[in-house]
Amino acid sequence: MEAATLMILGLMAAPTDDKQAHYYAGAAVAQVAQENGLSAWESCGLTLAAAAAKEAWDANGHGTVDEFDGLATIAGCQLTYRF
Repeated sequence: MEAATLMILGLMAAPTDDKQAHYYAGAAVAQVAQENGLSAWESCGLTLAAAAAKEAWDANGHGTVDEFDGLATIAGCQLTYRF
Protein backbone atom coordinates (compact mmCIF):
# COMPACT_ATOMS: atom_id res chain seq x y z
CA MET A 1 0.00 0.00 0.00
CA GLU A 2 3.02 2.30 0.31
CA ALA A 3 3.28 2.93 -3.44
CA ALA A 4 -0.39 3.88 -3.63
CA THR A 5 -0.04 6.16 -0.64
CA LEU A 6 2.90 7.92 -2.25
CA MET A 7 1.01 8.23 -5.52
CA ILE A 8 -2.02 9.72 -3.82
CA LEU A 9 0.16 12.14 -1.87
CA GLY A 10 1.75 13.11 -5.18
CA LEU A 11 -1.71 14.03 -6.45
CA MET A 12 -1.86 16.64 -3.74
CA ALA A 13 0.75 18.58 -5.72
CA ALA A 14 -2.26 19.45 -7.92
CA PRO A 15 -1.07 19.42 -11.51
CA THR A 16 -1.97 22.62 -13.30
CA ASP A 17 -3.30 20.79 -16.36
CA ASP A 18 -6.77 19.32 -15.80
CA LYS A 19 -6.19 16.36 -18.13
CA GLN A 20 -2.96 15.54 -16.33
CA ALA A 21 -4.85 15.50 -13.02
CA HIS A 22 -7.44 13.12 -14.51
CA TYR A 23 -4.65 10.86 -15.80
CA TYR A 24 -3.01 10.72 -12.37
CA ALA A 25 -6.35 10.02 -10.69
CA GLY A 26 -6.96 7.11 -13.07
CA ALA A 27 -3.47 5.76 -12.40
CA ALA A 28 -4.05 6.01 -8.64
CA VAL A 29 -7.36 4.14 -8.87
CA ALA A 30 -5.76 1.36 -10.94
CA GLN A 31 -2.73 1.10 -8.65
CA VAL A 32 -4.76 0.89 -5.45
CA ALA A 33 -7.12 -1.65 -7.05
CA GLN A 34 -4.24 -3.91 -8.11
CA GLU A 35 -2.57 -3.63 -4.72
CA ASN A 36 -5.83 -4.84 -3.20
CA GLY A 37 -5.99 -7.97 -5.30
CA LEU A 38 -7.84 -6.95 -8.46
CA SER A 39 -6.45 -8.10 -11.78
CA ALA A 40 -5.16 -5.61 -14.33
CA TRP A 41 -8.41 -5.90 -16.31
CA GLU A 42 -10.54 -5.48 -13.20
CA SER A 43 -8.57 -2.42 -12.14
CA CYS A 44 -9.08 -0.90 -15.59
CA GLY A 45 -12.79 -1.61 -15.29
CA LEU A 46 -12.81 0.17 -11.95
CA THR A 47 -10.95 3.11 -13.52
CA LEU A 48 -13.57 3.24 -16.29
CA ALA A 49 -16.33 3.23 -13.66
CA ALA A 50 -14.62 6.04 -11.75
CA ALA A 51 -14.34 8.11 -14.95
CA ALA A 52 -18.02 7.53 -15.77
CA ALA A 53 -19.06 8.40 -12.21
CA LYS A 54 -17.08 11.64 -12.29
CA GLU A 55 -18.61 12.69 -15.60
CA ALA A 56 -22.10 11.79 -14.31
CA TRP A 57 -21.39 13.96 -11.26
CA ASP A 58 -20.37 16.82 -13.57
CA ALA A 59 -23.50 16.30 -15.68
CA ASN A 60 -25.67 16.82 -12.61
CA GLY A 61 -24.54 20.41 -12.25
CA HIS A 62 -21.38 19.89 -10.22
CA GLY A 63 -18.90 20.72 -12.97
CA THR A 64 -18.32 20.88 -16.69
CA VAL A 65 -18.85 17.70 -18.70
CA ASP A 66 -15.87 16.98 -20.91
CA GLU A 67 -15.50 13.61 -22.62
CA PHE A 68 -11.76 14.17 -22.81
CA ASP A 69 -11.63 14.27 -19.00
CA GLY A 70 -13.07 10.77 -18.95
CA LEU A 71 -10.63 9.59 -21.60
CA ALA A 72 -7.71 11.06 -19.67
CA THR A 73 -8.86 9.25 -16.51
CA ILE A 74 -9.17 5.94 -18.38
CA ALA A 75 -5.73 6.45 -19.94
CA GLY A 76 -4.31 6.34 -16.41
CA CYS A 77 -5.04 2.64 -16.39
CA GLN A 78 -2.19 1.02 -18.20
CA LEU A 79 -2.22 -2.65 -19.05
CA THR A 80 1.02 -4.59 -19.28
CA TYR A 81 0.89 -7.74 -21.34
CA ARG A 82 3.14 -10.54 -20.16
CA PHE A 83 4.25 -13.22 -22.60
